[in-house]
Amino acid sequence: MPAEPLVLVVVIVGALIGATASGLAGFAFAATTLGLYAHVLPSTVVSPLVVAASLTVQLIVIPMIWRRLDWRAALPFLIGGVCGVPFGAALLSVLSADTFRHIAGALLVLYSVAILVSGRLPVLKVDNRFADAAVGFAGGVLGGFAGLSGVLPTIWCSLRRWPKDRQRSIFQLFNTVMHTVTISTYAWQGRLTAEVGGLFVAALPAIWLGAWLGFNLYRRIDDKMFARVLLVLLGVSGVALLVPALG
Repeated sequence: MPAEPLVLVVVIVGALIGATASGLAGFAFAATTLGLYAHVLPSTVVSPLVVAASLTVQLIVIPMIWRRLDWRAALPFLIGGVCGVPFGAALLSVLSADTFRHIAGALLVLYSVAILVSGRLPVLKVDNRFADAAVGFAGGVLGGFAGLSGVLPTIWCSLRRWPKDRQRSIFQLFNTVMHTVTISTYAWQGRLTAEVGGLFVAALPAIWLGAWLGFNLYRRIDDKMFARVLLVLLGVSGVALLVPALG
């Protein structure tokens, strides 16, 4: 059955916003779209759609920064993340739609607050590949569950005060691999339905446009200004997901 016009509008607008954020920062597609998608689509459709769209953004952008990628630094995150994805995907069969929405909203609010206060915390001087792998594992769980694989690695890297290009390299590689593993897991589980495919095709032009806009902003915009805008978007999205629980 074709999607309702309002649903298509929400999916396309969300894809443009999410792809722009992801093209700019190397992550955040799920974080900026869950607040929209979770109110018009079931969780079993939201996660596969978000992961497929986010992976597409990564594949569009990654050739543009190929020479800056740091595989050595990203490897522990990747190993941990690959192990965590199946656990996250399994949660989709256990949690209800309301629980999914509330957990996702809480994660977005916590994410925004954590990134905001991280600038006031001392530098985390940790050079431990096992710790990186543990963060990657937790990110993989969140990625398999809701496409939020970039949340914990982003917080971890920001606390370590890595240079912008190194952080972007980690996010880009981590999210590309995590989304590839996640979408493969969804395919194996039969979650890539005709509804997911139809919505993805409808959103594809917006995904491409957003990825292009975001990466061009990445090369021009002031990092601090974008960080503030992104935090506001993430916080609003998280609160929007949690509001129905308060009513």
